[in-house]
Amino acid sequence: MGADRKNNKAGKKVKENAGELTLRALLLRGMVLAVIVLCVLIVLEKRRIFVEDSMNNHTEWRWDWYYRLKEYKMPVDVLFVGNSHLLTGLNPYVFMAQSGMNGFVLGSSGVGVADLYYTVEEALKVQKPKVLVLETYAINELEPHELEKGALNDQINSFRARRDTWLKTKSTPALFNYHNWPIAWCETFRNHNYIFTKPDQLGRNLRGEGPKRRVRNDFYLGQFARFSKGLSQTTLDRYEEEGAPVDGEDYMISRSAARYTDKIAELCRDNGVQLVFLTVPMYPEHVENYQVWRDRLGEHISGLSPYWLDLQAAQMTDSTLRSLYTPAAFQDTYAANQHLTNYGMAVTANVVAQYITRTVPGLPDRRNDPQWRALVSKFPK
Repeated sequence: MGADRKNNKAGKKVKENAGELTLRALLLRGMVLAVIVLCVLIVLEKRRIFVEDSMNNHTEWRWDWYYRLKEYKMPVDVLFVGNSHLLTGLNPYVFMAQSGMNGFVLGSSGVGVADLYYTVEEALKVQKPKVLVLETYAINELEPHELEKGALNDQINSFRARRDTWLKTKSTPALFNYHNWPIAWCETFRNHNYIFTKPDQLGRNLRGEGPKRRVRNDFYLGQFARFSKGLSQTTLDRYEEEGAPVDGEDYMISRSAARYTDKIAELCRDNGVQLVFLTVPMYPEHVENYQVWRDRLGEHISGLSPYWLDLQAAQMTDSTLRSLYTPAAFQDTYAANQHLTNYGMAVTANVVAQYITRTVPGLPDRRNDPQWRALVSKFPK
C-alpha cells in the first residue's frame, strides 16, 4: 500500500511538472510569436508599405511650422484652435498685419473639442501664447468613442500628426475605443485592406515608389484657403424657396464636449493664457433658430471666459458687419457645413484683430519692430 501511494504521488508530480512545462512552452511560443509579429510590423511601418497619400497633409504642416517657430525663436502671441470652420475661417497673415501680433492656426478638419484639448495640451508645452482662441463649431455632439468612418478617420489624422509621443500615448484611451488603438497608431493595421482595394498603390509602396511626404518650406501659419467662389444666385434662390438647411434647434453639446471645453479653460488658467471664444459665421439665411443654438452654447461657455466674439449673431444685428459679410464671403453650398471663402477669411481676420486688441489687455504690439515689419511685408496678398 505504501509503495502504491508513493507511486501515485510520483505520478501526480510528473503530471504537474509536465503541465507546467507545457504552459511554459506555450507562453514562450506566444512571446516568440509576438516578437516576430512586432518585428514584421516595425519593418512594414519603416518601409511605409501601407502608407497612404499624405503629400498635402495640412495638419502635419501645421505642427511642423508650430515647432519651427519655436526653433526660430518667434513667439506665438495668439493661438487659434479649431476644426475646418476655423481653418477656412480666418487668415492669420491678415490677422498679424492688422493686430501687430504673431498668430498661428492649429487644428484639423472634422474634429471635436475632445481632440482639440490634446492639441492645446501639446501646443502649450511648446509655446505659451498670450491668448488662445477656441472656435466654437468644435463644441458639438461628437463623442470620441462613438466615432465611425469619416469622423473617426479625421480624428486619427489629427492624432497621428501630433509630435509628443507621451501625450499621444496618454490621450489614446480618451480618444479611441480599445479596438481602434491599433489603427490609430499603425498604418499597417489601418490600411491593410490595400491588399484588396488598392493593389496598385501597394505595389508602388513595395517598390519604394509610394507617396513621399512633402515638406512645406514657405512661411506657413496654418490657414487652409480652400474656397474662392462665393454664394451663387442659384444657392441664394434656394434659401428663398426652401429655407435654411441648418436648424439651431438641432444643436447639441455632448457630455465629452462639455467636459473637454472645461478642461481647455482649466489648461489656459493653469498656464496663464487668456481664453477667447470665437464663432466663425455661416450665411445668416443658412441657419434658422440661431438664438436657440446660441443660448445652449452660452449656457456652457459664458462662465469660462469673459470673451466671446459670436460673428454668427453679430452679423445679424450689426449693419457694418453685414455689409462686410456679403454672399461673396461664404462658400457656395447649401449643405449643412458651410465655410468661408478667401475673402471671408480676410474679413474675419480683420474683425478678430480689432476685437482682441481692443478688449483683451496686456498684449504686445510688434509693429514698431523693423524685423517684424519686414516679415509681414513678405506675406501673401
